[in-house]
Amino acid sequence: MTSVVDGYNGTIMCYGQSGAGKTFTMCGSTANYKYRGLVPRAINAIFSEVGGRFDNQVTVRISFLEIYNELIFDLLSDTPTYEQTGTGVTI
Repeated sequence: MTSVVDGYNGTIMCYGQSGAGKTFTMCGSTANYKYRGLVPRAINAIFSEVGGRFDNQVTVRISFLEIYNELIFDLLSDTPTYEQTGTGVTI
């Protein structure tokens, strides 16, 4: 996790079939802190690392995207995903 704070880009990606548990793996359960997912754990780890670096100025930028039917949706947008048109993905 320290390399992310040193300036290297980091990505957490979850890929798989519908119903395989990707959302639970990434987000976890909001009802029980013990069952939090990868995203909340990674954010906690990054800010814990940043909090210990008093001599550095650190900027943290986070994107949370979903690719569905070859369209990208911004999950951190103020616009709900059902109102987003999605950006096309060419692979």
